[in-house]
Amino acid sequence: MKEENNLKLKLKLSHLRQLWQDFCELHTNLYELTCDEYMHLLSSDIDELELSLNDKKELLDKISVLENDRSELISEICELYQIENPEKLSLLIEVLRDKNEVVLAEELSKRNLVLLDIIEKIQDQNKKNQFFLNKAIYSLKELKDGFAGSPQYRTYSSNGTTKVNKTY
Repeated sequence: MKEENNLKLKLKLSHLRQLWQDFCELHTNLYELTCDEYMHLLSSDIDELELSLNDKKELLDKISVLENDRSELISEICELYQIENPEKLSLLIEVLRDKNEVVLAEELSKRNLVLLDIIEKIQDQNKKNQFFLNKAIYSLKELKDGFAGSPQYRTYSSNGTTKVNKTY
């Protein structure tokens, strides 16, 4: 039975290695799509933007499936090691080091750092995209108000916020 558990563990650890590689690849693709989204916003290419958003949704669905696999796989590995399921990968990496899986522990640690870096870049790019959209929405609102025949001017209140003054 012990040899069977060792074989299961080796297979699951190999799967974990591949899973983290897949996470890095999919998140890299997600970052590229997020950058494409920004370029389509800048060029006002709505058709291409829509395609990018659809691709992004499909990619997010794949990442979600991987996340479910990751959770299940880590639970199974912890069960085979007879340890409590850690909330953070760093705790599992420590267990792997303690169990003489040093090469895998280092590989997972490095891939996780890459993954975290990619995720940070995605978040930064999403902020840029959102900022651009907010500016565009604000400009459209001003344009709409101008066409509606209600010219406005803005002044600052005593607390530094802007207030709209309509002229009639």
